Amino acid sequence: MDENRLTARLTESDRLAWQKKLWQLLRLQTERYTMGQSTSVHENTARALLRSICFSLDQLHQAQPERDLLAQPPEALLRESAETVRRQTARAKLQYRRACRCLYQEESLSLASTLRDIGGFFRAYDPQFFAAEVPCGIDYQLARPVPEDLLGVAWLRAYLDRLLTEDAILRRFHPDAVRRVLTAVSPDHRELLLNLYEPVAAAALGVTLGEGNLFTLDITAEGQARLTGRLAALPLAEDRRRLLCRAGETLARRLELKGGETRCLLTSAADLAPRVEAVLAAGGGWQPIFPAFT
Repeated sequence: MDENRLTARLTESDRLAWQKKLWQLLRLQTERYTMGQSTSVHENTARALLRSICFSLDQLHQAQPERDLLAQPPEALLRESAETVRRQTARAKLQYRRACRCLYQEESLSLASTLRDIGGFFRAYDPQFFAAEVPCGIDYQLARPVPEDLLGVAWLRAYLDRLLTEDAILRRFHPDAVRRVLTAVSPDHRELLLNLYEPVAAAALGVTLGEGNLFTLDITAEGQARLTGRLAALPLAEDRRRLLCRAGETLARRLELKGGETRCLLTSAADLAPRVEAVLAAGGGWQPIFPAFT
């Protein structure tokens, strides 16, 4: 996020006024960063300070959209925007505590490592001067990556929110069934940068389409054959994509998913469409996507 987001909907005169305000804020923040010793720093540091100011102001604007930030004194803007980021950081810490209870950490070294590293975020994060940074390593891949325009603690909160959503869906299935699917899809999944939710969601969608056993996540060989016939009978790829999405809606109802969880599952259903088309084109070998155990 940069000053463009702050000034996107402003008139030309207000945009110029904001640019002037930002330079005032940068000068004041630089003086504070150097503890009054200087109003100039290395170019990279100045860019990082300005990026942090813009990010923090955007967080303040989202918290108080009706407020005219341009009319506020620079000192007040810096103080209040930093306080807004601190509140976001406190909320992120609550999310992190919940994430530390993710059910299948032993099934992914990258998930366990990422959760440990996020703990260091709260020690290293600087909401006053470098609020746009994410000072920790994130190796575990989500099914839906966090948007690239999010920064700092806003990025971390979005990451944790998506991680918790995936964990909530995984908890709807029997642990033995989850582990069996993960092993069937990738025997080395513990050591790989593999998302745990995606293969389980795919298997559950296959079971829904093939009328298999949702408790065991076993579509069965008969169900795979039934699925091939059902999909091949549809003339268009778009028809098959719609069928996947309807299966997602059915599965969401069966699992009694909430709003964000339902949206996550429906996205997964739509994302399966290209893989389904590839399998059909190759003759219908469903085992890598919809594994059968009987």
